[in-house]
Amino acid sequence: MHIDFFSPSQTESVADLLHDMSVHYNGANASSREAVRRNLLDNMLGPDSGVRLVIAEVDGRAVGMAAISLLYPAPKEQAQLFMKELYVASDRRSDGIGEALMRWIARYALAHRCIRFDWTVDTTNPRAMAFYESLGAVHVADKRYYRFAGDALARIASTAD
Repeated sequence: MHIDFFSPSQTESVADLLHDMSVHYNGANASSREAVRRNLLDNMLGPDSGVRLVIAEVDGRAVGMAAISLLYPAPKEQAQLFMKELYVASDRRSDGIGEALMRWIARYALAHRCIRFDWTVDTTNPRAMAFYESLGAVHVADKRYYRFAGDALARIASTAD
């Protein structure tokens, strides 16, 4: 297995992996592969994106990915690494790919003076929570995750200053 940042030669394989992820999370409402590919090129890898994709590859196939960003400010004038997504191909789960990605990202975080490595997990995903805890991750109980979405997002955006 080889893990590194996305390279353009991986575009089609990563599009396949992201489509697998869309099917996994959305079932019958999954996006088409072409829509997923377009989102990869235009948005995830686009000029306004602060995301870097870490790709796990086996025999030329993308089998795992993580979307990460370095965020500032963080305590002690260092960075915080935030992982938006960790995904392993549905036919490659329990092969050690997720753990290898987490270790690669942790090494990257330390090499870039990050004081911490954070991510969220859905409370409806006990398998993911058990996985992270098996690696030694600690549940952060003193933080809350907030969101504006749909009508609430439109409402806050349209409120006059």
